[in-house]
This record gives sequence, C-alpha cells and structure tokens, in this order.
Amino acid sequence: MAQVTLCRADELQDGRCTVFLDDGDAVLVIRFDGRLYALDGHCPHQYAPLEGGTIENGILECPLHGWRFRLDDGQSPDMPMACVRTYRVAQVDGAIVIER
Repeated sequence: MAQVTLCRADELQDGRCTVFLDDGDAVLVIRFDGRLYALDGHCPHQYAPLEGGTIENGILECPLHGWRFRLDDGQSPDMPMACVRTYRVAQVDGAIVIER
C-alpha cells in the first residue's frame, strides 16, 4: 500500500469534516474526540458530498439525504448493505497520512 500525505495536522479542527483530493478521489478526513478518521468523501446515495455532514456519537450524517455512517468502519447503522470506504489514517511528523 502507498502512503499519501493529505495535509498538515494543524489544518484539522476537532469535529469538522475536511475534504482532500487524492488522485482525483475525494477523501473526507475527520478529527473527532481526539481520533483521526478518513472516509470516502461521497455518500453512496446519489453520490452526494459528505462534507458538511454532522457528527454525533461517532456517526456521520450525510447533509443532503440523512444517510448515516460510522466513522470507525464506514458501515451504516441503519442499512446493513450501505457503507463508505474507509482508509487507514495517521499523524506522521506533523502531517496527516492515509494508506491506499
């Protein structure tokens, strides 16, 4: 797997979704309760952007249609077949890095 640097760690705010492009793909990076998460930046429902979604109890809600996904594994708590891709993410030397 290749490591890709997305941003400086100080660019992320706790509880906010930030989108970065990786080889043309939108990757949503979230710092929530001190942990880092990285997910596909689009909802599988009508390819809606997940940026701007709300986070509650570790679950991200799509701002357009309300579909929900767990930050830790991308699975929907409401629909077993719905999910978004997740990436391994880490802070390395002051940078946010994902594996793809």
